[in-house]
Amino acid sequence: MREYRTLKDEVYNLDSLSEKEKKIYQEVHSYLEKNPDWTEFSTYWKDKLLEEFKDKRVEEIANLPIFRICQDLSSRLGIKQGYIRKDDYRDKLLEIIDSNFRSRYEFCKKVGIDEGFLSKVLRNQRSLSLDNLLRILGAVGYEIEFKKKKEKVIA
Repeated sequence: MREYRTLKDEVYNLDSLSEKEKKIYQEVHSYLEKNPDWTEFSTYWKDKLLEEFKDKRVEEIANLPIFRICQDLSSRLGIKQGYIRKDDYRDKLLEIIDSNFRSRYEFCKKVGIDEGFLSKVLRNQRSLSLDNLLRILGAVGYEIEFKKKKEKVIA
């Protein structure tokens, strides 16, 4: 089984893609190997999917495995070319805040940190020490888990 593993650790079986998706994957991957500018590549794969799936709504296309794979390929290229950054703990912290609290103020009150400090952390202008991160996560029912890094696979 050939698989594709995204930056967010989602795994897609390339062999189980539809024939249309396999063709798109090959074309998009071939274009990626030419190392185009990230913005050009992003336009290319989105246009390709819209053209090939013109009978589907955009929301349906966005749920296809080939969309997720192309999106990930685009993210990897954007990171490589310095247009975007790889997710870090700040992104996960923001996700926790947004999904569990009505506001950042409410989160800050719960965990006992200054809202201005949190803002600077989320903008990568300040950092949380490991001890503070553990304390904050514990206060909202989360913990850090270690996992072995997986080898990046791009078929």
